Amino acid sequence: MTVAIRSKKQNPTQAINSDYWRVYHSEKALERADDLLKTYKISSTGVGLHIDAYEQTQKDAPVIVFNHGGGGYSRLFVPLALELYDAGYTVVLPDQRGQGLSEGTRGDFTLPQLVQNIVDATEWARNHYAGKLFMAGASQGGALTYYAVAAGAPVEAMICHNLYDFGNPKNIMAAARFSALRHIPGFPAIFKSILSIGGALLPQLHLNVNLLSRFDKMVDERAVGFLDKYMKDPYPVRAFNLRYLASTFTTPPAIPFARNSKPVLVINQSRDQMVSPQATRVNYERLGGDKQYVEIDYGHWAMGGGFEQEWVAITDKFLKQFV
Repeated sequence: MTVAIRSKKQNPTQAINSDYWRVYHSEKALERADDLLKTYKISSTGVGLHIDAYEQTQKDAPVIVFNHGGGGYSRLFVPLALELYDAGYTVVLPDQRGQGLSEGTRGDFTLPQLVQNIVDATEWARNHYAGKLFMAGASQGGALTYYAVAAGAPVEAMICHNLYDFGNPKNIMAAARFSALRHIPGFPAIFKSILSIGGALLPQLHLNVNLLSRFDKMVDERAVGFLDKYMKDPYPVRAFNLRYLASTFTTPPAIPFARNSKPVLVINQSRDQMVSPQATRVNYERLGGDKQYVEIDYGHWAMGGGFEQEWVAITDKFLKQFV
């Protein structure tokens, strides 16, 4: 079931009645978003998912589904969505369950559920729009993009801004605050076993995200003021259950990287201090199929300062061969 919602002012969140997301963006960007933004609600994994859409008037315009990461949600990406829109794309930004403006207990989900959310949102986009369909994502959303495509999301090509292997404990530990422990012989496998047992015995035990990930290192020094705003933002998930953490160590993709056959662009960040850039590099090398790699001079994520324009230029150049 799909429900169209007329405008942002008539679209209260499920658990948070706030327009806090507006503090990140310029007045010009907000005015354009207010004019262009449409919102929808679809059903997936037993909850209602929120979808933001910036729709071209041309029925056959190319469509790109963009997936947020573990600490993100759709409206952090307003400037990026507007740049993609100006490049001629219809842009679809779903919030995964228990995150952003979607339904579901906050922080209560598993990696396979998030993958299914993205597959369902992409199937909805395939039925709702006529243009060629692509997918992109950043941080965890970059890895989830590959996972969703491997699970059958019907896209022509994908852009993975970061690529992680959630079935490989050493690789996924590189994304954690305790990443140095991955170099201890045998420890990643032991940690995976401990999490598997803990996730089964205490699935609803909640953990603060800052105990596990360096969100204070999410952007580089050029993103002045972003972290102060982000730490006060009511939308990002600040804790998640042990069942979810266990799933991030025990869920390989449906199609291993080496057997990939879908065109893929991998974007990596040379200044990343939140997650070692090597975690994405090694997975890119493992990829099969038609693949391209671009490394950019930014931290784990960026906002403003020309980043959105640079990112869209790289993405558009890659996708032009399929449009």
